[in-house]
Amino acid sequence: MKPRSFLRSVVLPLVFILTTLALFVLIVGCEPPQGSTLVSTSAQTLAPKPPCVKVLAFTATWCTPCRQAKPLLAQIKAAGVDVQIIDIDEQPKAARDNGVTSVPTFFVRIPSDIGGPGSYRWLHTQDISIVVSLVRARYK
Repeated sequence: MKPRSFLRSVVLPLVFILTTLALFVLIVGCEPPQGSTLVSTSAQTLAPKPPCVKVLAFTATWCTPCRQAKPLLAQIKAAGVDVQIIDIDEQPKAARDNGVTSVPTFFVRIPSDIGGPGSYRWLHTQDISIVVSLVRARYK
């Protein structure tokens, strides 16, 4: 078997499976915030707990994908998730400090099993649909 075909037939699918499994492990186990619109709670009363997911969105007013993402970010915020929208033109230092080189850039904080209770992991993406998927999966 040639090295290139081995990479395509074995290594890449394995990396995909392990990445998917890692995301699944990261997403499992967080309680939704009380009154979340992403969760249908019948007659159950949820004990008040702090939101476990936080979203930092680095955007710019001149950026079309950023403007398209803002209604989704507003929906996520209305569901009880802590969302902070940071305009890179107004706060260039915040963008520099977080290594943001293009917009939109999203950082999503989710609980991590590594490090015990109260540990978090930050995921980085430039795709708002991944942010929405992470939030929905966390609040199912």
